[in-house]
Amino acid sequence: MTKKRAIIIGSGYAGIALANILGKAGYKVDVYEKNEAVGGRLSAFSQDGFSFDIGPSWYLMPEVFEQYYRLFNASAKDRLDIQRLSPGYKVFFENEAPIIIEGSLKEDARTFESIERGAGKMLRQYVSRSSFIYKLSTERFLYTNFTNIFKLIDWSIIKKAPHLLYMALETLDRYVSKSFTDQRLKQILEYHMVFLGSSPFQAPAIYSLMSHLDFKSGVYYPKRGMMSLVSDLVELGKPYDITYHTDSPIKRIVVEGGKAVGVKLHSSKVERADIVISNADLHHTETSLLSPSHRSFPKRYWQKRQAGPSNVLISLGVKGKLPQLLHHNLYFVDEWRENFRDIYETMAIPEHASIYLCNPTKSDRSLAPAGHENLFILVPIPSGVSLTDRALASLTSRTIATVAHIIDAPNLPERIVSRRVFGPNDFKSRYNAWEYNAFGGQSHLLQQSVIFRTPNESKKVKGLYYVGAGTVPGIGLPMCLMSAHLTYKRIAGIKDEGPLTDIEELR
Repeated sequence: MTKKRAIIIGSGYAGIALANILGKAGYKVDVYEKNEAVGGRLSAFSQDGFSFDIGPSWYLMPEVFEQYYRLFNASAKDRLDIQRLSPGYKVFFENEAPIIIEGSLKEDARTFESIERGAGKMLRQYVSRSSFIYKLSTERFLYTNFTNIFKLIDWSIIKKAPHLLYMALETLDRYVSKSFTDQRLKQILEYHMVFLGSSPFQAPAIYSLMSHLDFKSGVYYPKRGMMSLVSDLVELGKPYDITYHTDSPIKRIVVEGGKAVGVKLHSSKVERADIVISNADLHHTETSLLSPSHRSFPKRYWQKRQAGPSNVLISLGVKGKLPQLLHHNLYFVDEWRENFRDIYETMAIPEHASIYLCNPTKSDRSLAPAGHENLFILVPIPSGVSLTDRALASLTSRTIATVAHIIDAPNLPERIVSRRVFGPNDFKSRYNAWEYNAFGGQSHLLQQSVIFRTPNESKKVKGLYYVGAGTVPGIGLPMCLMSAHLTYKRIAGIKDEGPLTDIEELR
């Protein structure tokens, strides 16, 4: 019997994950990637003896990876050699001493108590509520396409409805401020929104669930590096009929009789398929790869949506040691609210920004030559902003000076022996990123979360689906694996909530 054929546009983490599921379900899968390597934003490069990751660097929600790997009778923990980081991360402040978050609620509660009287008890209560929301979200909301809303409504939901409604309508900052006064503690409980492409002054308090990860679940790292997530996911699909075509950009999606029947490459060659799934930027897919009459989400739709922020990613090879840093580090400015206002409201480049610093040689010495360190700096900036080379160089110099100051290493600029900067224009050219966004999609405002997020199926073209950070459930590597579950469920007509537990061959 002839196999059904699926074409996936783009080989981001979600695209590869879905290719494996479709392959196991009996499809012949062809993945077309515009760039020279698979992985999408989960990417890396080598330079001057250093290996630099320039994509996601936090391994969180380990159970989501395990749920996916179990579909292939495998363990992510074993295959990726996952280690828990202890401490979890270090936080630097503009005018206060650093704080280390251990990833142990007992120890971190003591730290909170030492800063603000009563904050230790409040943290335990806060995390208890965060854990409840996290459990409820992963069990009931994040693994569903909301095809049958009534199946989600049962007594366990009804009795918590007033609290859930409050958490949905309250902003994260106001919610945190009801329990904590010291700005440093509030920042530690709110910073996650940066990595979800949102502001704690706009995003709903539901996202307090992220604190469950910091204080209960933990922060992890694959010993073979973040790029092992890509190589191992591809390896997981080797038993199936999956082919990756790199350096193969798509010109348009071919639609006949209201159905997606294939893609047209830039070479003008047409490849036909039974279904087409786009893991490319969703805005690009809808506004560039489809004709106007086939667009479910045309340009006017995107004018009402908020893109996640852009970033400037600074990769540095540094001579000597950086003992002041842990693997993960954060720096928060005093003007916290103003920093987010610049990025999400006035759309201005912050003069002095909060930043993330990753020093992965703390966990993997192979990433740098002997006697050197690998340093990766992420600077959030507004979406929709293109930087000139001069502006990018100026921001990079200011950021390096800031890092030198906070770690008390005034000679840091002179110790830099390798440097590469990845800016908003690179996100646009490499990933066709809508509004130069860095994280792959829309921010996590209430009106862009869960049931309100752009769905994973075209409303106008039969057999056309979407997968990745731009659709449900949202931004982040665990969400991308969830997205693969959800898009497959949509393709297979599975309406059950919760993650897939098995993959049967589709006929």
